[in-house]
Amino acid sequence: MTVPLFQARIGAYLRQAGDPGRPPERRGRYYENLLTYLLGSVPGCHLQRNTLNHYGTEEVDITVANEKVDGGLRMLPDLFLVECKNWSHPVDSTTLGYFVNVVADRGCSLGILAAANGITGHQEHRSRSHAIGAAALVRGIRILLITDEDLNKLEKPGDLVALLHQRNLSLTAHGTIHLG
Repeated sequence: MTVPLFQARIGAYLRQAGDPGRPPERRGRYYENLLTYLLGSVPGCHLQRNTLNHYGTEEVDITVANEKVDGGLRMLPDLFLVECKNWSHPVDSTTLGYFVNVVADRGCSLGILAAANGITGHQEHRSRSHAIGAAALVRGIRILLITDEDLNKLEKPGDLVALLHQRNLSLTAHGTIHLG
């Protein structure tokens, strides 16, 4: 059975990003490259990578301009940010809170956190993460979480569109970050 090109590329990026023989910063760049490839394959998405603010204190991994065209991210805002965390462990609540503030500082209403292993599994920090997600929503900031498990299921660009639209809907329904 032949694996379609889209799936093969995702697999190749994830293998490179997960290679323990590579330095962590290199694995992180492969993960950013993967998210750039995925979002760049969505109709109407234009990307800018690795942008520092004027003061050099905050870096945005990927900034997305979304034209909201047919087949694209019509349920998402015109501009949003993507943070890539290719960590071997789940992202903690402090990192999530920092990302929420970066999204707010850029005047955006949406941030996508691509966290290879999700958000922390420790109950105390998971509760904090959900509280941060709920508080961000009250501030008008939406945080969508996607994981490697999600990325491995993608077969075509439309699957990423469907995933992000579903996460956006689930965020509203649950009132905080949700993976369902």
